[in-house]
Order: sequence, then structure tokens, then C-alpha cells
Amino acid sequence: MKKVFDEFEDWEEDYNLINAEDWTGLLEFRRKKALRRPSDLHAQEAYAEALNLNKKHGETIDFLRPLYAENWDIGFGISEIIDALYAQGKTEDDFDWIKKPEILKLDHSTIGFCREQLINKRKPYEVWQLHTAMIMKFDYVAFNESELVAFLFQCNEIFEISGEGDHFLDLKVKLKRK
Repeated sequence: MKKVFDEFEDWEEDYNLINAEDWTGLLEFRRKKALRRPSDLHAQEAYAEALNLNKKHGETIDFLRPLYAENWDIGFGISEIIDALYAQGKTEDDFDWIKKPEILKLDHSTIGFCREQLINKRKPYEVWQLHTAMIMKFDYVAFNESELVAFLFQCNEIFEISGEGDHFLDLKVKLKRK
């Protein structure tokens, strides 16, 4: 029996392919969806993400370049373009941005942002809350929560990290008081 395509349930197929780490299947599934919905920017971005997962980084940039040029004002494609650039050993300076994206890396900028978020807080912030605030403020965050925790542990003269459990999501962070 031929499977009937249901646009409202196609997330299940996407989920199943990701869960199975079937990157080739995911690429084909998202390619078809992107072709069916050329004006759906989410479908186009998802296809670009699948290109990256299949290590087709040059294709990702070529595919997104015209879409980015038309939709740069809403931040379209930035993450996928930067992921493709980094995977090729390039930097964000190797793309012709209309408006250069704000990228947060694990450096003094991250320390400053964390201080800003925590300065007036008496209760500790959960690490995921801090990371989510970063994602909301910047166009691209070049690290995940576990990398953030490791970085903050290195800044133990500034930040106090507490919590129980084996997972970084169980940890909380606050500024050390002097």
C-alpha cells in the first residue's frame, strides 16, 4: 500500500530519520519537502541543515546564498551558513553578509553577557536558562550548554556553579559575591 503524504504529520518522519541518524534519508525527505514548498522558509532552512548533516557544506552555502539575500532581515539561514563555513575550516568573514551576524563565542563577551544576566539576581540561574538567553540575543551561539558549563568552571573567580546530578542541565550558576 502506498503511503499517503500528510503534511500535518510529516514531522514524525523527520523525527524518525533523525532518531535513526539516517542523514541520507533525512536529506532526501527534506529535499522533497523543500521542493514541494518553495516559499516555506522553514522547509528551506531544514533542507540546508540536512545538507550540513550530510557534509555537503559547499552546497549548503550555494543553496542558501540567494535565500539569505532575500530574507537577511529576519535572520534567515545564518546558523546553517556559519555551520557550513566552520565545517570547511573557514570563518564568518568568508561569507558576504548583508548585515554581519552577532556571534557569541567562549571568550570575554560570554563572561560579560553572563555577568549582565546575573548581576541583579540573588537566586542562581539554571544553565539552560542562561544559554537560552544567549540564543535569544545573538544571531549565533558557537557553543552548547555543556561547553558553557566547562567554560564557566574555568572562571571560578567570577561564577559559582552549584547543583546535583550528573547532567549539566542540573547545574545552576550565579555571580560570586565579594
